[in-house]
Amino acid sequence: MSAEIATKEEITAPPKDQEELELEKLVFGDVEGFESALKSIETLYDDESGDDEVSSGASDEEANELEGINDDQLFFVDEGDDDEKMDVDGGDGESHEESDEEESDDSDAWVDEEDNQVSISLLQSDKLKKLRKKETDTSISGRKYILRLRSQFEKIYPRPQWADTEDSEEEEDEELDDAEEEGSDDTIEGDVRALAKILQKTTKITANTSRLIPQTKLDIVRVRDVNHSHASHSAIQTMSFHPTHPLLLTGGYDRTVRLYHVDGKQNPVVSTIHLRNTPIQTAQFSPDPNSSKVFAGGRRRYMYSWDLVTGSVEKISRLYGHESTQRSFENFKVSPGGSYIALQGNSGWINILSSRTSQWLQGFKIEGTIVDFDWSGDENVVFGINSVGDVWEFSMEKGKVQRRWKDETGVGITKIRVGGKNSRWCAIGSQSGIVTVYDRLSSSTKPIGTLEQLVTSISSLEFNHDGQILCIASRGKKDSLRLVHLPSCKVFQNWPNSGTPLGKVTSVKFSPNSEMLAIGNEAGKARLWRLNHY
Repeated sequence: MSAEIATKEEITAPPKDQEELELEKLVFGDVEGFESALKSIETLYDDESGDDEVSSGASDEEANELEGINDDQLFFVDEGDDDEKMDVDGGDGESHEESDEEESDDSDAWVDEEDNQVSISLLQSDKLKKLRKKETDTSISGRKYILRLRSQFEKIYPRPQWADTEDSEEEEDEELDDAEEEGSDDTIEGDVRALAKILQKTTKITANTSRLIPQTKLDIVRVRDVNHSHASHSAIQTMSFHPTHPLLLTGGYDRTVRLYHVDGKQNPVVSTIHLRNTPIQTAQFSPDPNSSKVFAGGRRRYMYSWDLVTGSVEKISRLYGHESTQRSFENFKVSPGGSYIALQGNSGWINILSSRTSQWLQGFKIEGTIVDFDWSGDENVVFGINSVGDVWEFSMEKGKVQRRWKDETGVGITKIRVGGKNSRWCAIGSQSGIVTVYDRLSSSTKPIGTLEQLVTSISSLEFNHDGQILCIASRGKKDSLRLVHLPSCKVFQNWPNSGTPLGKVTSVKFSPNSEMLAIGNEAGKARLWRLNHY
């Protein structure tokens, strides 16, 4: 019993040493530290209440100051960077010579770092030689090879609209609503002094006295390409000669209109304009000799008017109640006198605007789907045709249909063109490649000739100034172009021949005096020939 009591006696713990006390203080704290923390918290709240009093007083002062400020000064509108505006290049175009690395605006989802370490010879085959930008190029890196292949592909097959996130239909609707406001934001004026000098010169193109040309042989000589020094980055969709000066413009899906001084030797570029977010389908000089405007448009709900003298650019979009009949401004034609602009609308409509004021004047409607239209030489008649060959002739003076007739082919119509003295000739092309030619001055409704030399869809019809030559072309097949003599409707046998470098023809244009013939193709080349008959 005494032993058990002895074992239950409390064992006195030894006093804590200094190390144990410090550890205990760190873990559990102590009274002194607790009291000091309370004091610091009280001080903290005192400081915050003081700050509140100061800030409250300051806010009262600011409120009094804001009462004297106008509402429009309380906020600012972020208009974006200047880089988002339209670029107008009035120089020699060197600023648009981009490197391979800058050609791709979108970053790739995946990049192989070893591409830059690979060297590819451009002399191994003819296909690789086409990727050269200079004759001295012998090899390039793998990265540049990819970019040049992409560029070559997009020249033939332009970037589809659905792949461009900036070109969605929703943005088109917004741009239509805000067209007046955005018109001034999209432009930057460039230096147009070189162009102004050319326009101020007294030397002008004058039409030579026409003489009859032979029916079978054409005297034609190739001269230097128009754009040999400043090539297009896409197919040449449209071309236009200036009515009085030796100038030619080209346009395409690279969103750029280029103006060249055509001398047949150097053909220097004198000015360019880049229309952001507008792949160009149609561009044309105003035929009015007193006007200095260029009109350009694409698959958008607006078009542009560019004044070559002042450098100003105007956006044309408002039809004042007729917007539902005009979803796109891509297909338009300025009247031969330069007074009007005819727009190919939807649901069979043709809308007429004033070229000077850009105001809607009147509209005409045909039955079915309108596929093409044209002006008479005196700009008093508008011709419209649907896909089954029904032709309407609208009188501008009377504002109604003055004649309606039907093409004999009547299947898959694609083009109509009127030309010659007193608008004598009317040519109609079809998807089968057949072209029928009518004499409008004849009482007969039968065609005077049917041309069956081409086998793919007709994409270009063009008369020269005196109506002795008709050019027919199709972009569906390489070298599909013929020149036809009128009124015999015989094809010239000596040109083009197997050695003529045409490619897939996308646009054709005669100069005002028929001295020059310009032909654009899918490769972005603007070929040029001289007709020695004129």
